[in-house]
Amino acid sequence: MYDPRKFEEMMNRMFDALDMELRSIPLLSLGDDTTMQRTIQRRRQPFIDIVETDKEVIATAEMPGLNKEDIDISLTDDNLEISTSTKHEEEKKEKDYIYRERRSGSYYRSISLPSAIDVDSAKASYNNGVLEIKMSKTEIKKKTPLKVE
Repeated sequence: MYDPRKFEEMMNRMFDALDMELRSIPLLSLGDDTTMQRTIQRRRQPFIDIVETDKEVIATAEMPGLNKEDIDISLTDDNLEISTSTKHEEEKKEKDYIYRERRSGSYYRSISLPSAIDVDSAKASYNNGVLEIKMSKTEIKKKTPLKVE
């Protein structure tokens, strides 16, 4: 039976693998190491674990170096979206030289959830670079047999 969530996950894994494979080919390098790091930083996705228990769905995402105010979470009853945009600017002035570095990047990830959730009861926390989202599952109605008359 066709399951759109499994198909989406399979396609995401395939494109992630292809992306990693293309980056490993020296002829396609994007310049020096700094340029490559900036390109990867702009295109990265957070690594996400999804755990389903009897009562809830828990998503855990690795998102180091962010402020919790910069994280945007959108939920529907069957989908989770996490996005953020980061900017960092650093300047050091010492004798005879000035050092200035700018970094920017963004995260985006959309995940189909394994069960319907109650959006209003969801809670998110961010600690030491790890985002955790706890989402209560909605009550699934029991199947009732129906006799044909």
